[in-house]
Formats: sequence, structure tokens, C-alpha cells
Amino acid sequence: MIHYFFVPIFIGFIIQLIKILIDFYKEKKINVQSIRRAGGFPSVHSGISASITTLMLLKFGIDSSEFAIAFTFSFLFWYDSMNVRYEAGKHAKYLNNISHQLKTVFEFGDNKYILLKERLGHTLYEVLAGILFGSIITVILYTIFY
Repeated sequence: MIHYFFVPIFIGFIIQLIKILIDFYKEKKINVQSIRRAGGFPSVHSGISASITTLMLLKFGIDSSEFAIAFTFSFLFWYDSMNVRYEAGKHAKYLNNISHQLKTVFEFGDNKYILLKERLGHTLYEVLAGILFGSIITVILYTIFY
């Protein structure tokens, strides 16, 4: 029973490490913010939810209520990250641009303004990569240990 908890958490940890390595490759430096930053390739949320869904599929079968519930909630995660959170990130980028333009036009008292987080959601490819990675690694771990 404990593997239902540890396998998805392990998947999330590995995906987050992959994102750190990808950010390191892009930026040529270690970015400590990458450890806790949302968004990016591959999707941690998608990997974890795909892992749980795959575990339910392997343990209980495709026609089980456990698999149906896990898949339904996973689908909600995937939809939310590709649509709601992705669009919120686009809005944040737009608002940050407006804020920057206003800063150059008007003199703020303390010359400080708040930047919104722009990296929130995922593209379809980031979600699919998380789903594939989470599912494949879960099947491998399940085959080896169970």
C-alpha cells in the first residue's frame, strides 16, 4: 500500500531534477528557484497524476472504479495546467509588461514594483512528456518491485 505514495513522489522528484538540469542547460548556471518553480518541461503535476493513474490501472484494471477516479482527477490536472494555469501565466506576462512600461513612464516613489510569476502552466508537449515519463517509470518500478 505504501508504494501508492512513494512511487508518485519519487516520479515527481525525478521530474523536478530533470527540469533543473534543463534550466541549467538553458541558462548555463544553477538556478535555485528551479527547485520550487512551477511550469516547464516536463510537467511534474502530470507525471505524478499519471503515476497514480498507472498504479491504479496495473493494480485494479481498466474497468475498476479506482482507475476511473484516478483518471478523472488526472484529466482535471492536465486540463487545468494546459488551460487555466497556462493562460494565467500569459496574463501575468502581459501585466508585467504593462507594469514595466508604466515604471519607465512614471516615477514611482520607491522605484519598486511587483512582478507576477509568468511560469505557471504547461503546453500540451510539457503535459504529454510528464504523462509519458510518469507512466513509463511507474510501469518499470511496478514490474521490478511488485
